[in-house]
Amino acid sequence: MKPSSTPVVVLGPLAFPAGIVAVLAGVVVTFLIAAWLQRRGDRPTERMLWLLLALALFAARAAFVLRWWPPYLAQPSSVLNLRDGGFSPWAGLLALAVAAALIAWRRPALRAPLAWSVGGGVLVWGFAGVVAQRLGAASDAPLPDLRLRDAGGQTVVLRDLRGKPMVINLWASWCGPCRRELPVLARAQRQLPGVRFVFADQGESASTVRAFLRVHKLQLEHVVIDDGMQLSQHYGARGYPTTLFLDAQGHLRDTHMGELSAATLAESLGHVTAVGSPASGDPH
Repeated sequence: MKPSSTPVVVLGPLAFPAGIVAVLAGVVVTFLIAAWLQRRGDRPTERMLWLLLALALFAARAAFVLRWWPPYLAQPSSVLNLRDGGFSPWAGLLALAVAAALIAWRRPALRAPLAWSVGGGVLVWGFAGVVAQRLGAASDAPLPDLRLRDAGGQTVVLRDLRGKPMVINLWASWCGPCRRELPVLARAQRQLPGVRFVFADQGESASTVRAFLRVHKLQLEHVVIDDGMQLSQHYGARGYPTTLFLDAQGHLRDTHMGELSAATLAESLGHVTAVGSPASGDPH
């Protein structure tokens, strides 16, 4: 089954990936159940729950880093950059289950409250994740028939760029995370000729974009000016940077909201490129 794009949850002026909201919902429910059980007379489990949460997050991050170790090896400090969203949920869930079982075995009085608290939180996380996946599948949209202009004023027909797996980066020069990830994408564009990278500036003028690229000495191909933010509207992008991953036919297969690292870029590229093909090379 091909992956679907990931929707976002909007809270006022802020937008969050639905996966993060699902995890937070599970954590909140876990602690609410634990507090209710404690008021009912069960042993307090709050300290143990914080320990379990920390272990699960550490395991999820460590498993992701091990899975995509070449990009992290090239830049070891990026392991600590949790803004890239690089976590392995199943590794975290496994670590949570094993650690909870060990605590319950050593401390029988905590078995029932831990089982109810952790079990309830995991169920809420799983349900929210399934809902997010269904919403993402329902919101997938084909590449629109837009005519934009590049930084030099030439017309670019987006649908004419099909034929290769495509990465469309929605960005703006005022966006800090956009500025940090652009060198990663520029490097990938040079190293992955089998993937077409498109950099769609949102809401700015061509002169602003040209000045930004010149000052930061960025050599990018396929820079287009979407001053009307039509791509953001078409794909429902709520924040920047947002990166869209489309297959060679122009169908959206994955969305990453927030800053990309070389590792998370490689993971998402796997959704639109064949393993072992020239397009799936290491972008670090």
